[in-house]
Parts: sequence; structure tokens; C-alpha cells
Amino acid sequence: MATGLASSNTDNPRSMLAGVHPRGSVEVELCDDDDASTSAHSTESDSSSLSSGILDYEYENGRRYHSFREVRVQPGLDSVIQCRLDIWHHIENLILGGELTRAPLDGPRKILDVGTGTGIWAIDAAVRYPTALQVIGNDLSPIQPSWVPPNCRFEVDDVESEWVHPENTFDLVHNRYMLGSIKNWDEHFCRMFRRHIKPGGYLEVKEGVLELYSQSGPCPENVTKFFELLRESGNKSGRPMIGVEDFRAKMEAAGFQDVEEVCITMFSSLEFGIADANQRVDKLPVGTWPKDKLLSQIGTYTQIAHLEGVSAYGTALFTRVLGWAPSDTAGFFDQVCEHFRDNNSLFYTLRYNLVGRKPLNPLA
Repeated sequence: MATGLASSNTDNPRSMLAGVHPRGSVEVELCDDDDASTSAHSTESDSSSLSSGILDYEYENGRRYHSFREVRVQPGLDSVIQCRLDIWHHIENLILGGELTRAPLDGPRKILDVGTGTGIWAIDAAVRYPTALQVIGNDLSPIQPSWVPPNCRFEVDDVESEWVHPENTFDLVHNRYMLGSIKNWDEHFCRMFRRHIKPGGYLEVKEGVLELYSQSGPCPENVTKFFELLRESGNKSGRPMIGVEDFRAKMEAAGFQDVEEVCITMFSSLEFGIADANQRVDKLPVGTWPKDKLLSQIGTYTQIAHLEGVSAYGTALFTRVLGWAPSDTAGFFDQVCEHFRDNNSLFYTLRYNLVGRKPLNPLA
């Protein structure tokens, strides 16, 4: 049984905003000398100690942001946003029926959770796979709890820089909801394939499309405009928020084999009006409108996550990148959130879940 939000009270979605992890300081670990010496591509560690200033957060427009490396346009890091990340973890648990991954793991030894956020997936994975010597979660900010299973640890690291881990290390690299955080996805996938996933290991990517759709007709103008502006600001900031539909081809180009777009049958039901039996993308409701109890429950959580995400993802992008005044931004966001609360709009979004395997003989 997965730990964390999977076992929390699901009858009251708002209760989840209180969080479930004891927040506190986290020891940032570095690769040891023996591990570093085994890599032909070893480099000076890009992981940082807490004394390097990574706890000197920036505050802007009422939100907290990390200050590690160059300033990036990213979601805030306040407690509400951290709990929003945990809500998405709970949504994933509901979608996957309590499973953490669709990769067919058999006694994994090392697992990496890229962009671990609050660390909840890594913690659950460490419990689910006790044979794993290490489940590592990395992120730009040390917001993870200090109370974790003995085989789980966290690193402050930049996944777009040279990784400190030796070659052929991981049985699974888990990459979830990183859209807008990666400059070059081709390079990102190639790095994991060529260097850090061991032969026979897996890459799993879970990603949503930055868009809302409606079963009742066209989306309201402000909703469409909001997502258009988010994508525009992502392009301007150098971290695009588009292209998820191309991830399978990119993973295959990097060398991964048997890349599968995993589709959960429940989300291809007639309730969504999908006629194509080969549909490979999950449609997630946003709101309580589905008749199915589980879909309605998922829609409740996705609605909350979207409402909290408007300001979390939008504030820095609209004010820093697009040059909007904070007051204009807040007013527009209020209008968008009003639409998000309308369950009669029958909103839904799209979710991709891809799993690819590194062949046992990559050079063959």
C-alpha cells in the first residue's frame, strides 16, 4: 500500500491542503568519491550544501521562489503550492489504482525521481521497493521532509547540468510534470539514455497538456487566453510548455525501445465520448461533473489543483516575462478561476504516461 496521500481522507479534498509531510530541513547529500570515480564523465558535483545559499528564497508578489542557480520562472514554493504538488500525487494514485509506476520493475536497486518536489513519490517508492538500495529525489529546492525511509534521500541538483551520478546507475528514472522546467527535451532524454539508466532499465514520463477542453462546446475566452499566454511566456522564457504529444518520438530517437503510451481504460469510457478504441491518452475531468464516482472524485482534485495552479504557475510568468502589472494579473486570474469553478462547463484535460526501456545492449 502506498504511503502518504493515498491513505489519507479522500472525502474532504480541502483537508489535503494541510499537507501530510513534516516539513523541515533536509540533508543534501553528495555522491561519494568511489561512485564519482567510476564515471568516465564524472564532474565537480552540481549538488549543493545548505551553506551555499539555496535557502535564501526570493519573495515576489506574495509568493516564495527558489534562488538556486540562475533565476528561473517557476511555480512558487509556499505551503499551499507544496500541498498542491501532493494533491497531484494523490490524483496519480487514484488514476493508477495505488500503483506508483507502470514500468515492470523487478527488484530495482536504484531509482531516481527527477524534480521530486515535496518528495512524496520518492518516499512512497522507497517503501514500495524495500530492495532498492537508494531512491533518490532531486530538485532545485530543499523543501522535502527530513523524516524519510532509510533507503530514501534527497539532493539539491540541477537536472539540466551534468549529473553527479555514475553511468548505468538507475533501474528507473521517474519524470513527472516537468513541462516548463526543461529547455531541451531531446537532450534531456538522451542524457538519461546514454549515461544514467542502466541497460534494461526504464524511463517513465508522466505529463499533462497545458490546456483545458470542454465537452459542452468551446471553452470560455478567458480560459483559452490564459493557457495561450502561459504557453507564450514559456516560449519567451526558454522553457516551452508544449510538445508533450511528441515525447514518444523523442524517447525513441534517444534510443529507448518498446516505448508505450500507457492508457488507463477507465478514462476512455463512453462518458467522454471517445469513439477511437486505440485512444492512447487519458482524459481527466476537471470538476465534479462525471457521473462515475471515481471520475468525479478525480475531477474534484484536479479542479482544486487547477484553481491553486493559476496563481502558482501564472504569477511569475505574467509579471516577469509578459510584463503584466500585478493588479491586472490578479484580476485576470480571478476571472479564470471563476470559470474553473463552473462544473457545468464539463472541463477536462489530457494526461500522457509513457514508459520506455533501455535495451540490454544499447550499441547493438
